[in-house]
Amino acid sequence: MGVFKVEAVLFDFDGTLVTLEIDFTLMRNRVNEVIASFGVPSHILTAPFSWERIEQAASWLAQFDIKKAKDLERVAKGIIVEMEDEAAKIAEPPKDVLPTLQTLKAKGIKVGLVTRNSMNAVKTVLSRHPLPFDVIVTRDHVHLLKPNPEHLLFALKRLNVNPYCRQFCATFVGDHLSDIQVALKIGLVPIGIAQDELSRQNLQRAGAFAVIMRLCELVHLLQA
Repeated sequence: MGVFKVEAVLFDFDGTLVTLEIDFTLMRNRVNEVIASFGVPSHILTAPFSWERIEQAASWLAQFDIKKAKDLERVAKGIIVEMEDEAAKIAEPPKDVLPTLQTLKAKGIKVGLVTRNSMNAVKTVLSRHPLPFDVIVTRDHVHLLKPNPEHLLFALKRLNVNPYCRQFCATFVGDHLSDIQVALKIGLVPIGIAQDELSRQNLQRAGAFAVIMRLCELVHLLQA
């Protein structure tokens, strides 16, 4: 594993730059309870993430009652927004996040944030801990969220970076297996950030070019 040249670095948010203390099991259970209360059969819910499961349920219900479908979406997504917003109020980035981003920008590397969180949650964190992003792309900016490639491609377009150009490359840094997978789909260099040895091994098996334990380690991998 050597140093490689990059034009841009995209970052995941939760688990990568900050940790939002969210009980995702509770979130999923609450969302599923709302979906069930509207009479949507559980067997149609194939999406792995709650946001997409809500949209699947609303789409199915809209075949019969558009108003009820909109009500389901409003109530169920409201649970996610509420839990995210509460967590964002106390979220703290590790001390090495700001200097790492500043170092990348000083090298002339473009820095972007791509997150499934809302813009409001991101703003809540950044109002207390400003971080120097060139672009921020949340779920409010795109229809299809990561791990769909559209999310990352939208950010790269706003940065004026061509992911398919081999003269330079871009990388995506994330803590989830799906972050590695979506980066590989569009030819980005996937970098995993692990919390422990097990997650390090899982990220490596998923195809990460490198796995770091602290964000500051990233600087030593990248060349502007």
